[in-house]
Parts: sequence; structure tokens; C-alpha cells
Amino acid sequence: MGQRKLSQIEIEQIYLQKQEGFSLGEIAEKKGLSYACVRKWWRRGKKEGINGLKERKRGRPKGGYLSHFATGVQQISLELKRVHKRWGANRVLVEMNTQPNLEGFKLPSRSCLYTYFHQRCPECLNVWTKHKEVPQPSQAKSVHEMWQLDHQEGHRLGDGSIATVCNIRDPYGAVMIASQAFEVKTEQRWRKLTWQEVRQTLRAGFAEWHTLPDIVQTDNEMGLGGNPNDPFPSWLSLYLAGLRIKHTFIRPHRPTDQPQIERNHRTLDGFTEDKHSRQNMENFKMALDRERLIYNHQFPARASDCAGLPPLQAHPALLKPLRPFEPEWESSLFDMQSVFDFLATFTFDRKVNRNGQVTLKGIHYTVGLAHKEKQIKVRLDAKTQHWIFLISNPGEPEQELRRQPLLGITFTELTGLEYPNPPQTLPPIQLTLPLAV
Repeated sequence: MGQRKLSQIEIEQIYLQKQEGFSLGEIAEKKGLSYACVRKWWRRGKKEGINGLKERKRGRPKGGYLSHFATGVQQISLELKRVHKRWGANRVLVEMNTQPNLEGFKLPSRSCLYTYFHQRCPECLNVWTKHKEVPQPSQAKSVHEMWQLDHQEGHRLGDGSIATVCNIRDPYGAVMIASQAFEVKTEQRWRKLTWQEVRQTLRAGFAEWHTLPDIVQTDNEMGLGGNPNDPFPSWLSLYLAGLRIKHTFIRPHRPTDQPQIERNHRTLDGFTEDKHSRQNMENFKMALDRERLIYNHQFPARASDCAGLPPLQAHPALLKPLRPFEPEWESSLFDMQSVFDFLATFTFDRKVNRNGQVTLKGIHYTVGLAHKEKQIKVRLDAKTQHWIFLISNPGEPEQELRRQPLLGITFTELTGLEYPNPPQTLPPIQLTLPLAV
């Protein structure tokens, strides 16, 4: 029969009784133990003191997380994290897979790598503030149905320049559609992006993915949504209308209505925070393109049912155009009648000034001095492209005052392109899917 396991108190009593003068044989006989067992504990206590008698865990001592991985794996993962503090474990793993020095070596899991960072470089980990309000779910039901567009401002680069990044994301497919940085530093501080710069970013997205989305969603910033005190559509809304793209908006002061693009900002910002990427505008633009490409093709995303797969693997339908687009087709795809039809859905309230004029999209229209200081309504006749100026008195039907042709809103103003003369026709498109009858 084997030796029974001693309690901590019994082990300490062996040590203390021997110090009191009892022999090892007497202690063994008194406690019903073997002489060898008593001698073992006395020798340890004599060498290490009473604290050395405490129970020890068996087996090899722990060497820390990643101790079972090659030294190079540990060193390179730690170097990458320290250089790119805002890279998460997934992004570090993607980069480690490209390192020739690690070819053939086993790499740790994401959770193991995160714990290793927490142990070895906790100063590199950021704690992010969580939204208190649960964001509303996306309305999109398929890829390219909706693109979310937003700006991230205040990127200060190493050469002293300041950049604003315009990002576009497909919330259903979880891909970064486009990301372009613009120099915004002025003599005093920095400026807002122009709507033409937003149009440029959209065009880059249209061209890269060879498609137009059904909807573009933005916040209510003036450069995107127009004057909040005037329902007249913004230039961006009119441009999108010409391409038959619906422009929708989140609720005022509710960025959580489009959490995907907000998270997109944070992810891309973290991937490009190193000094080399932020050295100057050229490096910053190259870093944005590189990281967006890596994210779409290689990054193990957990958004939008990606389940750890890169977005393009989880949603291959992203590579199939919803509404085919090529840059040279834009002049033919853009339809001014769609712009007029869109404008015709609005009624604008205007007050005639003392000169008998009202202003629509920066253009002054004369109504007549007889109506100065009066409140009137303005609508567009989409067929004739004429503004209709109306006045109504309480209890009376509306009375048309006059009509004037629409000015200022032209093909060239909206697209920045020369109007094709004669109008171009689209080349035949080879469709890979059967057409519905």
C-alpha cells in the first residue's frame, strides 16, 4: 500500500518537532510514517525553511504564453505589436503570415496572441469606449445595395500636413469600398472636404468595383446633406440622383445609425498609425490602399457573418456588379431627367426679398416687386425644367405668379464632365446570369 498524502499541517509538524529535539525515528513512529518520508521533509525544511515546505505544483514551470512556439514567432509578434500599437491580434497574424523568416513555423491563435500581448506589452493595448445605445440594424439585404460614406478628420502627418479621409463601406458585405485622403491644411487651421472630393471618392469606388450601388447613406453634414435650414437637395444628392442612386441620411447626431462605417474608421486608422505611414501624404495614401486591400482579401473579419473569413471570401457576390459601371460610361449613365424628376418631388418655401427676388441654389430669380416680403412656394416642372412660383392666401387655392427656366443645375456642374455631343451609347454588356423574363 502506498504512502498516504500528508496535509500541510503534518509536514510542518515534522519540521517543528525535529527542531524541538525529537529524532526522525520517533517522529516516524508517532505519526505512523516511514522513516524516509520524515527524513525527506526534514531535509527540505532544513534547507529552505518552513516556507519551503509549502505544496508545489508538479511538472515543468510555466514559461509564459507562446513558450511552446519558436523564439522568432514570439519576437516578431511582439515587434509588430510595439511598432503598430493599434493593430489587433488578427492584423498581426496576417502580417506574420507574410514574413519569410516565419515560413514553416506554427503560429499562435488570435486569443493566445492577445493574451501574450497583455502579458508582455500591456501599454500597447487600447481600451475603447463602447456605445451606450444599441445601433439600429442595417437596412441592406444584399451586397452593393447600400454603401455608407463618412469622413474622418484631423490626421496630422509627420511633414506637418493635415489629412481628412473619406471612407466608403458596404455594411452587408463588410468590405472597404474606397478610402481617399485629402490635404486640408489652410493658413489658419484646416478645411472641410468639398462635395467634388466626395464625388471623386465615390467614382473611385464605382470604378474599382465596376458597379453602382442602389443607395448611398451619409450623415447630415452640410457638405453631404446641404443646408439643414433649407430642404433644397445638396449637390451630392443631385449628382447621385442623376445616376439613379438614392441618397439617404442617418438621424441627426446619431452616428450609431451607421456603426459599420464608424468601425471602418477605427480599423483603418489603427492599421496606418505607424510613423512611416504617417510620414507624409504620399505614404499615407499608399498605406490606406495597402491596408484596405489586405483587409478585403486577407483579414479574418467577424463583421456581417464573415465568421473569421476575409470579406471577399465570405461574400463572393461582391465581385459581381449590381449595376455595371465603367468610368467611360458615366456620361451615358448619367440622366439629367432623373435629376429633374427628383427635384420635382420638393416644394420650397421662400420669402421674396425687398428687390422682388428669391434664391434657389445660389441663383436669384425675379418674382416682382409687387410680391416683396411675401411668403411663396416654389416647385419644379420636371417636363419643361421651369420653376413655378406660387402664392396662396388663407382659404384660397394656390395662384401661379410666374415661371422661369431652371438655371445653374447642369450636366457639367453636377458631373464635372463635358456633355457628350452626340450622346454616347453604352457598349453591349456580357451578362453571366440569365435574365428574368
